[in-house]
Amino acid sequence: MAELLRNLTEYNVWANKKFIDCLSGIEATILKTPVKSSFPTILLTCKHIWFGESGWLSRMRDLGWQTDAIDNFEGSHTELFDAWQITSKEYIDFVENEDLEITTKFVHDEIEYSIKRSDIVMTIINHGNYHRGQIVTMLRQLDINQIPKTDYIEWVREQERGKLGAVLENEI
Repeated sequence: MAELLRNLTEYNVWANKKFIDCLSGIEATILKTPVKSSFPTILLTCKHIWFGESGWLSRMRDLGWQTDAIDNFEGSHTELFDAWQITSKEYIDFVENEDLEITTKFVHDEIEYSIKRSDIVMTIINHGNYHRGQIVTMLRQLDINQIPKTDYIEWVREQERGKLGAVLENEI
């Protein structure tokens, strides 16, 4: 399970970066253009993914749901992307160094929960995939069709190509 979660956190960083690279090449006004989706703009959708990653990570660190940096964020889209990527990368370290069988206790909608960290990490991966899918639809609504492929198998294939490249370099 630990290896799977490590792979998934690395995949999440990779998938977020694919979108960040794509979105960084688009005018800021387009990222703020209202479209029909769960969140009114691409930028607010990215901010929401970062919000979830930050909140759950602070909760698993027994710090409660700390998202003040995001709630009060007023920086550029580039600064948002950089901060989001830093948070995503923190999950790799967390998965490698923390006991993922420990439960995190919290109250949500007046109900007390006790959920294993491994399930929370899986939630974050799924949450990111869900909202990145929405970003794809939002981009298409804005007539942007140069959209990265970020299915998990694409990450696996890229890892495999990297291994094959290393093997070929060693043989030369």
